[in-house]
Amino acid sequence: MDENTPHIAFGCAAFTDKKLPILKKPEFLTAPQIELSEIPHLGKLNIRCDSINRDEVSKLIQCNLPAEPNYMSNKAGRFAVSLGPDEYLLLAEPGSESQLEQILRSSHLLEHISVVNVSDAFCAIRLSGIKVRELLSKGCPIDLHPNNFYSNRTAQCELALANVILICLEDNEFVCICRTSFAEYVLDWCIDAGQEYGILISKKI
Repeated sequence: MDENTPHIAFGCAAFTDKKLPILKKPEFLTAPQIELSEIPHLGKLNIRCDSINRDEVSKLIQCNLPAEPNYMSNKAGRFAVSLGPDEYLLLAEPGSESQLEQILRSSHLLEHISVVNVSDAFCAIRLSGIKVRELLSKGCPIDLHPNNFYSNRTAQCELALANVILICLEDNEFVCICRTSFAEYVLDWCIDAGQEYGILISKKI
């Protein structure tokens, strides 16, 4: 396999027809104002539990599940995203998701929670740069102003009609979780929409 072909989620090449890196920018720009890269092999678990069991689950996965929807918490390289009142997406370091799944399934909480390994179904894309909010606003209907969508805020929304989970890490840094089958479409859209700002797409972070 060509060394420039990226791998997303356990060897599943989502950007199969792209030779990376890709640089698209107007001639008057000396450097791109947006950078896009994959976060390869990130473990992803969908967890369902109610507020009664939330704290116990948090201890088992060693990362606090947020009490409020549309927020994220992180600890020691793990990120817990609240998708709703009783649904969470845990983003874990590569290779740890199977062990975490087994820990939850073997606990006394199994009758009260649900855990599904969705690592192969979704990919994670990091977007950053001074124009990243402008880029995302072209295809995302939510209010992305820094006063409204700030660090540790999350949202299930659409990006160019693709269903995604958008996570704000910093003022100008985001993670977009999308289905692996839509990853190449999302990449193509970002290249097209971001060309006026200058966009660099690289293989990995």
